[in-house]
Amino acid sequence: MTSYDYIIVGGGTAGLVLAARLTEDSSKRVLVLEAGEDLTGDARLSVPAMWPTLLNTDADWKFKTVPQTNTPASSWDLLLTEGLTQPGLNDRSIAFPQGKVLGGSSAINGLSFTSSSKANVDAWSRLGNPGWDWASFSQSLARSYTLTSPSADVTGSGPLQLSYPKDADNAWPGIWQQTLEGLGFPKSEDTAKQACGPVFVPDTIHPASKTRSYAGNAYLEPARSRENLTVIPKAAVSRILFDKDGDAVTATGVEYTKDDDKTQTAAGKEIILTAGTINSPRLLELSGVGDAKRLEKLGIDVVVDNPNVGENLQNHPLCGLSFEARDDEKTMDGLARQDPAALQAAMAAYSQQLGPFASSGTNNAAQLPFPGIQTAEGKAEVEHLISKYIASADAGANAAFVEAQADFVRSILTSPDEASGYYISFPGYAAFNPDGTMAPPPAGTGKHFSIALLLAHPLSRGSVHITSATDVAIDPRYLSHPLDIEILARHLGFVESIAGAQPLASHLKAVEQRNAAVDQAKEYLRRTAVGAHHFTGTCSMMPEALGGVVDARLRVYGVSNLRVADASIIPLTPRANPQATVYGVAEHAAAIIKGEI
Repeated sequence: MTSYDYIIVGGGTAGLVLAARLTEDSSKRVLVLEAGEDLTGDARLSVPAMWPTLLNTDADWKFKTVPQTNTPASSWDLLLTEGLTQPGLNDRSIAFPQGKVLGGSSAINGLSFTSSSKANVDAWSRLGNPGWDWASFSQSLARSYTLTSPSADVTGSGPLQLSYPKDADNAWPGIWQQTLEGLGFPKSEDTAKQACGPVFVPDTIHPASKTRSYAGNAYLEPARSRENLTVIPKAAVSRILFDKDGDAVTATGVEYTKDDDKTQTAAGKEIILTAGTINSPRLLELSGVGDAKRLEKLGIDVVVDNPNVGENLQNHPLCGLSFEARDDEKTMDGLARQDPAALQAAMAAYSQQLGPFASSGTNNAAQLPFPGIQTAEGKAEVEHLISKYIASADAGANAAFVEAQADFVRSILTSPDEASGYYISFPGYAAFNPDGTMAPPPAGTGKHFSIALLLAHPLSRGSVHITSATDVAIDPRYLSHPLDIEILARHLGFVESIAGAQPLASHLKAVEQRNAAVDQAKEYLRRTAVGAHHFTGTCSMMPEALGGVVDARLRVYGVSNLRVADASIIPLTPRANPQATVYGVAEHAAAIIKGEI
């Protein structure tokens, strides 16, 4: 049996970054095991506009949450004394995609590359993670990408290729930016450090070919020919193997199955989990690392007792509003309806590396503070909401972390320079079915302009835990913290303020104020909100006493040669799409493992 220096479990975004970086040392043998297929060369993966065709296929784990209930939370005295219930999402189960393919979610996602903020990353460091401050982390992030601007200016020299759309005839970016500037939010080029105003988000699209740039072609392909790298797709890891001598625990390898379902083993000096926010804690629990009481009930031998495994699940609650656009506006509704003429025009434009097929379509976004925070009334309102609700969480065994998270969110909400809402505009109809899947556009020829809204820093936290050898219960507990729905409702009302402001309003038909009242907005959220595909936190990096699973060098507590290095280690979720943050985490992890940090 071949022995490896590093076994990487999960050939997704983080896993392939690590594989490429660690095999730069030709003396180190690296094995990557990926449960999904290798779809390199598949047009559904390479053509940006085709990414939805990979959802709900074998390239997707097809995860779904448990019902997000409105059941009263008995430990929340404040809610009960006021006769309120846990907000929830009206008992709906929410489906969400996660990449089950070589390249992971970077191969099937919506292509947006949004950096974490300085405030967010520095908050990780304050939790007890030396070396993870913004000054250090931003250098790792910068090593991951090269960004080409419309003027052909290039920033960075990393493998991942980023670009902006180059369609000169698209008026919507200017309309969006001018509308927000009129509301007091000027654009800033420094989208990492500043957090308030319109932003033009780059895509993970190669500027020359206008094909998807992702961990597979950016990191893996240049490294594939290295003799010290072995990549095995369609290899599902079932558990990590350990030697235990008293209190000393050492990971010795992994057990996995290939196409023929025969169990195989691989030996490694160090095991690195990069299976993602759902599967990394699942594999730890299946291997005996987790809450001893939970594991014993499932008949799993306990190797390391850590009840924090699978806890601290965080995600952005997400909702959308669509407005009718004027009939003479240029939108993407025809493409959404699969209109033959619109499809033909888009294909012709793509042959010239232009048009809707050459971009994500969601480049025009905004990072905005609590609505009205610039006024005395707005400041008073947010202070009232904070004083009333922020201490309402069920702290459980990790009260110190709950307090730290609350302090961070308080600092965001009370600052006119930090974003608590993330807004994404789209020139077309965009809405969600109750189960979280995308809803089709209305019949007919109507045109639309849509705004999706994310709560940037939710306080609600859930969990991921196995219920059997094959099943896992995913419970984000959306809007379970009462402050989340209060803040999101105010941002939802501001969405309609944006739509009613000039010059955007002149491009829309009459904007109906559907959520101006907070109670109306909250009811709309309970009925229509879903979850973004941005899960983090289930193997959090922080001291074990705070709820941590890994230390600042990403080592699993209790096992010196087992690390986790993916989105699951992020203790406080980024304000938007975490793709950029995961690339930064992986680059930072590689530097730590190689002894460069």
